[in-house]
Amino acid sequence: MKRRDFVKAGTAFVVSAGRMLGAAAPSNRVRLAVIGCRAGGRGFWVMQNAIKLPGVEIAVVCDVDSRARNEAAAKLNALTGLEPRKEKDVRKVLEMDDVDGILCTTPDHWHAWCAWAAMKAGKAVYVEKPCSFCERESEILLATQRATNGIFQMGNQRRSAACNLDAISAIHAGAIGEPRWGKAWYMARRKPIGCGKPVAVPEWLDWDLWQGPAPRTAFHDNYVHYNWHWFLRWGTGENGNNAPHFTDIVRWALGEDGYPVRTTAGGGRFFYEGDDWQWPDSVNATWEFADRRFITWECVSCVENNPYMGCTTGGMVYGLDGAVLFRPNSTCALFDAKGKLVREWKGDAVKTGENISKTMSFGDMDVAHLARFVDCIRAHDPRTASPVDEAVKSVALTHFANMAQQGGDVIVDAQTGGLVSASERARQLWNREYARGWEMV
Repeated sequence: MKRRDFVKAGTAFVVSAGRMLGAAAPSNRVRLAVIGCRAGGRGFWVMQNAIKLPGVEIAVVCDVDSRARNEAAAKLNALTGLEPRKEKDVRKVLEMDDVDGILCTTPDHWHAWCAWAAMKAGKAVYVEKPCSFCERESEILLATQRATNGIFQMGNQRRSAACNLDAISAIHAGAIGEPRWGKAWYMARRKPIGCGKPVAVPEWLDWDLWQGPAPRTAFHDNYVHYNWHWFLRWGTGENGNNAPHFTDIVRWALGEDGYPVRTTAGGGRFFYEGDDWQWPDSVNATWEFADRRFITWECVSCVENNPYMGCTTGGMVYGLDGAVLFRPNSTCALFDAKGKLVREWKGDAVKTGENISKTMSFGDMDVAHLARFVDCIRAHDPRTASPVDEAVKSVALTHFANMAQQGGDVIVDAQTGGLVSASERARQLWNREYARGWEMV
């Protein structure tokens, strides 16, 4: 599907989702399992949005933390009156005949494994970004989806924001002339994580299963439940944590269907040196495409005092005749070539026929994205809101930036994404080491 046609199709899906949200519950019930459901975490949020959809049930809550399983089950029971099954091992969930799909909201080192195993088991999979831990896993996901015709959707929910869809349609219709440059950025004020100490594993945690596909290491007191993002063994750094939200949108808006031919990146641990944080806390990356377009990504994890265009995170697409700003609060702004504000798209109003529903919140954007996933399960349609062939192209930007920051410029084939030139250190990050018995083959 060509990108312009996909934008049109995406708009149609949002209309469908809006109608479904206001309709009576359909008889064809969809039963999902949430993998990673800690209170306060992404999974806890996603499952609460999923049950807003008519005919959707969270049948199983799965987590290696017993507290998370109990909290999630209690929350669902309070909201729906139903008691989900509790399980700590995703492999057992994938054997359940009455589970139609999974919502994978685990740490990054689990994402591709869960998606791969789910498709092989005949389950639909909604997997949070980044959908893979490395480029080799992206290749495996592509091959697996093609072999199984599996239903796969990445959780980059801004693809289902009507505001973004309308702004991208305007760009593709010539609102800013020929688009040439996309910029994405992220700023935060994260604290140091300290130097962890080996301690006994808490009784509520299955540490061996938490590590899953990753090589085994001793438990330290600063690994879970969030700091894993900053360790090479389990996370993909801020490049994987936050870049995919807006680098995906600006890549889409630019109309880039291929891979960047050259990636350059710099950065490091600049603000709290000496702690255990392994990925950079500050990164500046550039992706150059074959058609003389490029994307830049700027990340500062520990400084939040100089927002760009008034936004601590966002995206901007520049054309020959203007620019469009994509804000984190689901509003967009169109500027002419002189920087004058011409038009704004405010809120995430979902169009339903001739009417416009209430302005959507950030959570409603998640609901719309989940609705499109559920639509595809019911229709047995693999062309989701963020299908695997689109998802891996955006996630490739994450991996190439990490490779370039660690080992210098990365040169790839624009059509296949295959490596053309890279240092030995960068090549090492193309694949990963697996624990015995967890290999993706």
